[in-house]
Amino acid sequence: MTRLGVLDGLRGWGAVFVLLFHLFCDALPLGPWATNLQYFLPFNGQLAVLVFFVVSGFALSVRYLSDGDLQAWSRVLAGRYIRLAIPILAACFIVHMVMVFDLVAPPSERLPVFRPYFNFEPTISHHLRFSLFDVFFDYRGSETYIGPLWTMGIELIGSFIVLLAILVVRRLPARIPMLCGFAVMILMLAPPKNAAMLALFPLGAALADCFNRGWLDDVPTPISVLILVVGASVPLVTSSKMAWGLLSALPLTLGAIAFAPARAWLSGKLSAWLGRLSFPLYLIHGPIICFVGEPMTRAADTGIQKVGVQFLVLLLSFCAARAFVPVNDVAVRLAHRFANFVVGPAFAFRRVI
Repeated sequence: MTRLGVLDGLRGWGAVFVLLFHLFCDALPLGPWATNLQYFLPFNGQLAVLVFFVVSGFALSVRYLSDGDLQAWSRVLAGRYIRLAIPILAACFIVHMVMVFDLVAPPSERLPVFRPYFNFEPTISHHLRFSLFDVFFDYRGSETYIGPLWTMGIELIGSFIVLLAILVVRRLPARIPMLCGFAVMILMLAPPKNAAMLALFPLGAALADCFNRGWLDDVPTPISVLILVVGASVPLVTSSKMAWGLLSALPLTLGAIAFAPARAWLSGKLSAWLGRLSFPLYLIHGPIICFVGEPMTRAADTGIQKVGVQFLVLLLSFCAARAFVPVNDVAVRLAHRFANFVVGPAFAFRRVI
């Protein structure tokens, strides 16, 4: 199965929306009024994260639901942790070195939103423990190197949930209802603050099965446009994160795939380029905001200067993300090699016996 460009486009633009949210609404807003921008799609970083989870569920499931290749499924399972952990380890090391060289202002001198962070001792053991374990299984904001990494535990656990779900339902005739049932079970059993986010993974798999059956190509254009409009409008009428996940992230992903012009645009060159930058941009924009944007904003005297800082940080975030792409590529290759090392001999032995 060929790679679906629309998924890369959704990841790429999602990472841009997360950057815009942190830059203009959350970390360096021009005033209290700027927080209201988050209810509009390009600045809704929280909704973009929820779309990430739907897309992950879709991408991790679409091939196995189509061909039932257990060996390929096993490779994805075996390599998932390494795929995520290596870029996180590298990005956190950059922040670690900034702290080691004492380039972080004391908490009392920082803008209020930044004061709770970077107040721990930057030891090698802390760096390794946080990057390889805590970020996935025991995340604490007071111990983090990069704020947006709060999503990584959800991403890893959700990945394993959806991989298990598709393994269970693959041979069953009612796959889509079963995957939706998995989502309902998660909503009932998971901790409330994580339930909706984790449920998006099997729901993304259900979308993938609809895609494999060709159903998303048959959605009439007016209906697909309506689905997109509904998805973009939900945050304007409610602040419920549950609604943002189930009533906004799902329609946005579905509509983007079903509506041919949106799918073509999200599969185009610009979107593909952003898709390649998506994980590096997600990881690296936080340090740029903290160590470039924050001190420059403190020194800015006028609103025009603060706007200039915002756009400088925007540019530097893209430049830093592009420089980080080789690290991300190494992580992908190492994840594939590790998966082949673990899975290959097991299937070779299975064929022998």
